[in-house]
Amino acid sequence: MNAAVGFANAWDEITLVLFTTLAPSGVAALIIMALVFVVRGPALDTALRVAIDRFLWVPILVTMVGLVASATHLGNPANALYVLAGVGRSPLSNEVASGVVFLGSAGVYWLTAFSADGGRPRLRRAALVAICALGVVFVTAIAFAYDAETIESWHLPVVPLSLWANALLGGPLLALVGLAAAGYRSRDGRLERGLVAVAVLAWAANVALYLLWGASLPQIENALGAASDLAPAFIPLVGVFAVLAAAGVALAGAAAARVPALTALPPWRLAAAFALVAAGLFVMRFAFYMTRMTVGL
Repeated sequence: MNAAVGFANAWDEITLVLFTTLAPSGVAALIIMALVFVVRGPALDTALRVAIDRFLWVPILVTMVGLVASATHLGNPANALYVLAGVGRSPLSNEVASGVVFLGSAGVYWLTAFSADGGRPRLRRAALVAICALGVVFVTAIAFAYDAETIESWHLPVVPLSLWANALLGGPLLALVGLAAAGYRSRDGRLERGLVAVAVLAWAANVALYLLWGASLPQIENALGAASDLAPAFIPLVGVFAVLAAAGVALAGAAAARVPALTALPPWRLAAAFALVAAGLFVMRFAFYMTRMTVGL
């Protein structure tokens, strides 16, 4: 086994690399925006409430791109029927089913925002709470879909934890993009700075988890070699991730620090911040698939 085999492993799964990069962040962002609507909704004017509702398309689109990318992994769309047939007993089936239910529910809710005049905010808040719960189930299903006993290098506690850490890193920044595009800002800037703080903590958690994971790879072996042989540059890639993600969080932090001096956060600057973080997450998801090593041969 060598790095060429590891690269081929990851390249063959490039659509899943994209899926696991985007979907967790998209779901977390939607949950955050939904909670702003649920908690702050009664204090907002109707126009701003409707704007937040409509700009849910930002996290929905990011999640959808990831889910559509993962669907191409099935080869033939008809294979989706076989995947769904395993709901309840197959982690992969649970992941796909929960994703379809979450995205379908969020999409229907978003479409109704264009006919909403703010007249039923309680009903909409209740619907958003249910969608948030579906989102938590979806991200958890993604996290455990890759905790397979037959893949020694993935059957580790850091695998599901890293997926949730990814979501809590990219999600707050993407939520800031959607909220800024909707024209929302908190009066004292506490929400914006709080979301950046969550991203900073998630950044630190990601770095720690990836370093622990990288340190364990040389001890994970099968008949052909060690998992570290598949990704010999794993630790340097953690460094690349750390730099890219830190730059994105810093960019978002600089923008959030100006609230409430500005009337709203600059959406495009925040979008650039999320893009940097997503690039870092992509690097580590690619490294994740490089380390795929099954039991035996």
